[in-house]
Amino acid sequence: MLEAGNGRELLQLLPTTPLVQIVLLDVQMPEMDGFETCRQVKRKYPDIKVLALTQLDDADTIDKMLELGVDGYFTKNTDPSELQVALQQLADGAFHFEERLTVVIDRIFQKARKRQPKPASNVVFTSREIEIMHLTLQGGSEVNIGEALSISRKTVEKHKRNLMEKTEAQNFIGVITFALLNGLLTLKDLKKLQAE
Repeated sequence: MLEAGNGRELLQLLPTTPLVQIVLLDVQMPEMDGFETCRQVKRKYPDIKVLALTQLDDADTIDKMLELGVDGYFTKNTDPSELQVALQQLADGAFHFEERLTVVIDRIFQKARKRQPKPASNVVFTSREIEIMHLTLQGGSEVNIGEALSISRKTVEKHKRNLMEKTEAQNFIGVITFALLNGLLTLKDLKKLQAE
């Protein structure tokens, strides 16, 4: 486990700790805030998952963190059991947002759709890509998804990479964001899938 007092310190320590998979990131930090830290971690270490853990639950902050490619978002009063589930899902290649933030995230996507009323792209997902997206939203790990679809973990990873390339996303939350903004997936679908 690695601990850092601020974003600058974290970025100095990461090269010396190659096994880091998930960073719990406070948005409000001295010297380098969570926004800049997330931006740099995602640019330099794209395989590291970033879970924002903060007191801020306003739409502007969450929207900005989503744009930076955060893999999960929790407020500091989150139940520890939900946080444990989130960490496991991130480790398994999925993503997770605190359940009570769904309403805020819904407003973010509604505003984004008003700014972008028509689909921005002719991107089409294959039926297999849609299956993988749905199973990921249900919290399935790459191994579990492979077993459910009778394909290898490497094939699941390849499909996820293809989805990221098609949507020009930095991570899988970017794929979901793209699908929501372009009407390929609704927030109602998202809630239903995460409840299954």
